[in-house]
Amino acid sequence: MLKSLVPRSLRTVVLCLSVLVCQYGVAEAAARVALLIGNQKYQATSQLNNPANDVELMKAAFEQAGFDSVTTVHDVTRGAMVRALRDFEDMAAGAEVAIIYYSGHGMEMNGENFLLPVDVTLKSDKDVEDEAIPLDRVQRSLEGAKRLKLVILDACRNNPFEQSMTRSISTRAVSRGLARVEPEAADLLIAFASKAGTVAMDGEGKNSPFATALSKYLTEPGVDVRIALGKVRDEVVEVTNREQEPFVYGSLGGAQIFLNIKEININVTTDSQQQVSPNGQSAAAADWQNIRDLADKELIEVFLEKHGSDPVYKMLAEKKLRLLDEAAATATTSPDEIAWEALKQSTDAAALTRFLERYPDSKHKSEAEQQIAALEPKKGLNISQTGKDTQASRDCYLLAGEPQSMPGFLGVNFLKIDSERALTACAQAVNENPDDMMLVNMLGRAYDAGRNYAEARRTYQKAVDGGNMYALTNLAWFSIYGTDGPVDIDAGKRMFEQAADAGNAYAQASLGWLYREGYGGVPQDFEQSRRLYEASAAQGYANAMATLGWFYREGKGVKQDYAQSLQWYLKAADGGDANAMSSLGWAYQNGLGTAQDYAEAKKWYEKAANVGDAYSMALLGWFYDVGNGVPQDYEQARNWYEMAANAGSAYAMGGLSRLYDFGLGTKPDPREAVRWAAASIEGGDQGKLDEVRTKPDNFTAEFRREFQALLKERGFYSGPLDGDFGASTQAAIDRLAQKG
Repeated sequence: MLKSLVPRSLRTVVLCLSVLVCQYGVAEAAARVALLIGNQKYQATSQLNNPANDVELMKAAFEQAGFDSVTTVHDVTRGAMVRALRDFEDMAAGAEVAIIYYSGHGMEMNGENFLLPVDVTLKSDKDVEDEAIPLDRVQRSLEGAKRLKLVILDACRNNPFEQSMTRSISTRAVSRGLARVEPEAADLLIAFASKAGTVAMDGEGKNSPFATALSKYLTEPGVDVRIALGKVRDEVVEVTNREQEPFVYGSLGGAQIFLNIKEININVTTDSQQQVSPNGQSAAAADWQNIRDLADKELIEVFLEKHGSDPVYKMLAEKKLRLLDEAAATATTSPDEIAWEALKQSTDAAALTRFLERYPDSKHKSEAEQQIAALEPKKGLNISQTGKDTQASRDCYLLAGEPQSMPGFLGVNFLKIDSERALTACAQAVNENPDDMMLVNMLGRAYDAGRNYAEARRTYQKAVDGGNMYALTNLAWFSIYGTDGPVDIDAGKRMFEQAADAGNAYAQASLGWLYREGYGGVPQDFEQSRRLYEASAAQGYANAMATLGWFYREGKGVKQDYAQSLQWYLKAADGGDANAMSSLGWAYQNGLGTAQDYAEAKKWYEKAANVGDAYSMALLGWFYDVGNGVPQDYEQARNWYEMAANAGSAYAMGGLSRLYDFGLGTKPDPREAVRWAAASIEGGDQGKLDEVRTKPDNFTAEFRREFQALLKERGFYSGPLDGDFGASTQAAIDRLAQKG
């Protein structure tokens, strides 16, 4: 459904993390270099108050962050400024991160930006190109850096020569502030103290508001540079009472980039074994979601170091490692081929993006790119409310977009959000479009998926203040589940109602869910729920259409009508709803509203499986396992069960247990069979638990002895390994289930 509730018996602990300039926690020999230029004592015009102080403030910030080299120059003439840029160009070559910070006067002429050395006189507009330094020259000094090229311009003050310069050509325009730029170089960001055409303030203290915010956030440990620049913008807007708004231009790739690599302490919420978010997904499950489709031993080993205490995901990771070792030993399959096998026909944009980042030279690159392109908002749609459709904004929609928030756009299920990639895309999108509240809401979703609930709430609230009803609905869920504070059903319900009354389809479906479930003391009312889902469905919200299919199938609040149910499921499936596709498979499998048709059921299960539905993958495994509508094929059954198990299906884990126990589609392996059975029970599959407890003869004697050995290994059992599931074994099985 929309989200699920889990007990909030959580405590807070402090973990010590080493935050590195890297991806996936793998250290790189990364040189970080910075050039800081402060021009204050101008010879032909009034002096500035802050540049010297601003440069020293930024120097301290970069040095405290552990930069390898921080060069400062003050009050430089044009010749000295060019030499400083040229020297830094050599230093930046091959560096991971290169930054140029400039505090001083700047100007714009005919759409081109210039920085002003202290010896400029600018008697005529003809002198600008000869006496000033074009921004392009500054950018060129960063070209050799590999991962991040960052220009920071605290130079948007009033141009002091604007009135005194003579105009040689009437059409040569000199405007206030600096002009917007569209950097063409890869991995380049240009941060302006104030947006194009406006001026920045020196402030009343020893530092400008922009420099003060930069020193506070830019090198904050564990914060991606794009997110840091967003925090800078928010603080400057606040302290200047909205008179100054910094702006960031350019775009980076998907990997997070931290400017501070020093060790820090981070507070996280956790229970004794694993983090669990209010949507019911453990930290291990979330991390596995982000690497399970990659054939990368390094990542899996890092995962095991972090989540080795989780028996289910430990087993899945170890299984993947064995498969990779087998592939390496036979040298018949490359890692990208193994990874691509799990992604063919996938609609998981984050997974496809990870594949491209990890295997840039794969022969499947073009296929992955085509699949990603098919998932983007349709070309021709203006996806930006502020009219600026950038690559970052499209990436933000692709990685964190609200489902069905635009015509023909599937969006991203909350549990499918890759928070790191979504954060980097959405932070940059918001930097480029700070007034686009849908982008701000999606940045909130990225924080939410990454369990950074404080930033998620702050960001959602910002979008709500800007009038975004998706954000209001997301904030309502925080109250419903007590995500970051006490549960407050009434407050959440009021927010749902406000957004629903404003016509938001997501809010209407969410409010309908409250009435359908009778959740949290809300009176259960199927008729009221159905009306809300109908209002949502009328706007094309596929989730609501699928739920209406459920109403008619179950006869809740309406007369049971399988044919009507089928029609709603078909509409929802056409809108991309995985639950509807799976429900259509169930309808054809069981002849509900249509003739029983296993071939048609299989078709719909396959469609749902292709959009990541674990339940459908598991049922496809069962089809091949028992030979329902397809030739019995244990190897195919095992493939589907494994895919479903990797996606978290406890039922599929139980199916794999049987195949390994009896050697169906694989060689017999009692130990592997027991590991899958235990994972199924710990994952909550009641059927497998009941079978192990009440029908031990369904399993081989070797399985039963191995199961007792596993229970003993886990500390649940101390009896003999005799394969007799007596009272002590039964009690141990119950403890295993309770632990899971």
